[in-house]
Amino acid sequence: MPKLFRIRTQPSSKNHLQPYPQKPDEFSELFLMMIKCFRQFGLYTVRIRYVKGHPRFEASRVLVVIAVLILLSSWVVLVVSFFLQYRTPVVTGVANHIQFITNVLALTASLGIAIFKGNELNGILQDFCVIDDELSYFSVRLPHKQLKKGFLRFYVIHVVFLIVSILFDGYVMLIMSTETPIWLWFFHLLPFTLYSLAFMNAFMMIRWVKLRINLLNTLIDQYHCYPMFNEMGHNNFKLTTIILMNGGEDHLTPKDAVEEPTISTRILTIVSRTIDLATRLESYNGLLFLFGYLALFCVTTIQVYYCYLHVAIGSTSKGFSGVSLALSVLIIVGNMIATLAIPYICEQVGDEFKTLMSYLSKLSMRYGQNMQSSIWFPNLISSIKFSAMGFFNMNYSMLSGFIAGLITYLIIFIQFNAIVPADDSTQQLVRALKEKKQ
Repeated sequence: MPKLFRIRTQPSSKNHLQPYPQKPDEFSELFLMMIKCFRQFGLYTVRIRYVKGHPRFEASRVLVVIAVLILLSSWVVLVVSFFLQYRTPVVTGVANHIQFITNVLALTASLGIAIFKGNELNGILQDFCVIDDELSYFSVRLPHKQLKKGFLRFYVIHVVFLIVSILFDGYVMLIMSTETPIWLWFFHLLPFTLYSLAFMNAFMMIRWVKLRINLLNTLIDQYHCYPMFNEMGHNNFKLTTIILMNGGEDHLTPKDAVEEPTISTRILTIVSRTIDLATRLESYNGLLFLFGYLALFCVTTIQVYYCYLHVAIGSTSKGFSGVSLALSVLIIVGNMIATLAIPYICEQVGDEFKTLMSYLSKLSMRYGQNMQSSIWFPNLISSIKFSAMGFFNMNYSMLSGFIAGLITYLIIFIQFNAIVPADDSTQQLVRALKEKKQ
């Protein structure tokens, strides 16, 4: 049996426009805590100020300058890295440069969002608050304490994993092997650290959207199964009462226009705001998904290639060891977690939207609503998909292409490794033969 919600009763008053009593918005506090947690890593360049008791986000010049300096430094180091001399095989050197380039691109996307899209946080927070306020009319209480604990748990685990990975990577690259300069090692690790945190930030916001859609579906299912709103009238549920081309509701009389919103209007307001929120999050994170998954794909493919080298031709004399193999495996595990997390939560949101569309259709048919007049609403809901700026959708089908591409490029790397000579003596022999022919 689904959870039953009840309508929040209001004190009797002659004026139906009397506002409902408001409690402190716990979710705003959670949202601000999230902003502060990620802002210390440069993923947000906004400062918080309060206007009539409500938080507002404004660009901070100091944080913007810091983010720009990080980007410029990363690109300068990337260019300088092309002129350094490496004692590595040709294919391995090319693979290292590919990793660095894609990681810097993902870092640019992450910090670019922080620099240029900070003001969009106001609309995202407003949509969350409006949805929560409308849900509170039905005495729907979100588990804010559990949400806060869940966020802190994910955040601490993620940061601890990054710290352990950085320490282990530093041990392998700086202590066991002294060839890599410290500054170059730092800028190789910086991009993944920041855009992986940006992925976690996107995951948490999409997860909060999924929770609200789930509560909305439970509420609509109760509306459909239990006639608890009959006193409002059977014919009040109209899917066309939310959006009209002329921006108004022509079927309402002036008297109806000033009355308190009906139950159906409140439910459809939540639906409309949820669609807006999902669209905002897709637009906000689209650039991160595009370049972040490009970096994850390239780095994961190259690290799998390194694992192949360890297993197939690895020897201590050639720089291969069990510790470096463990480092590659650790990087692959971290990348796969980041790769699977976003499609997983986006698939859950998609399933909830499908359930929502089904419930709305059932309600429309139950109360005699003409389906042709409300066909736009299911179409609008079904079109909600999280994507990487339209290049690919964030779902499980994307993972099949990810795996297929990984296998394809892994084969290409293995073939190049078999063609290109790896030993310095062999390379010198090839140069000598070329000079002799000339």
